[in-house]
Amino acid sequence: MNKRLRLRRRLMLLALLAIAYPILNHGVDMLGWFKKKEVFLSSEVNGVIIKNGTPLANLEVTRSLMYIDEKDHIDVAITDSAGHFHFPQKSIRSSIPNRLFSEDRVSQQITVVQNNELLPIWFANHIGIEEVPEFSKKLAFMNCELTNKRVSFQFRNINSEHNDHIASSICRWQTDYKPIWLYDGESEYRVNNYDLNDLSKRK
Repeated sequence: MNKRLRLRRRLMLLALLAIAYPILNHGVDMLGWFKKKEVFLSSEVNGVIIKNGTPLANLEVTRSLMYIDEKDHIDVAITDSAGHFHFPQKSIRSSIPNRLFSEDRVSQQITVVQNNELLPIWFANHIGIEEVPEFSKKLAFMNCELTNKRVSFQFRNINSEHNDHIASSICRWQTDYKPIWLYDGESEYRVNNYDLNDLSKRK
């Protein structure tokens, strides 16, 4: 057997060991890769849509939730006479979390159409397949004034003191809400000191 063939076999063995080690080390069952786990997509959503302070009834609100399997889970709600809308908690079952090197990510979008314009009630992504309590607090009550400009904002991440969560919305919150960008048509503005009255236009 020549040296080149022996070297190739050793490299193949090392590659197999590199794959097998995490499986043996963590006690992963190969058949477990095909078992399904619960993936948390969204907590319960409650919100009110108003325009110039007046509640808007019969508006169609759409929630779109997507896991890394790229299947779009869509729900629709209609605002009542008080402008209120609601979505229940949403989870799915998937085998993807059992796969090695799976980067679990969920995309959440809630939108409403007003005068043929698509308005963002909530745009956000979160990592993992478990409920994120900080997201749940924001989605528990959403005060959405349609004349507001869309804002990207930061809010607390209990798992990382120096790495806040980020979302985008026309809605506003009284607490744990640090706006960083405001969007007005084609223009973007930096929000200074988290104060929506102190803006610097992006050049």
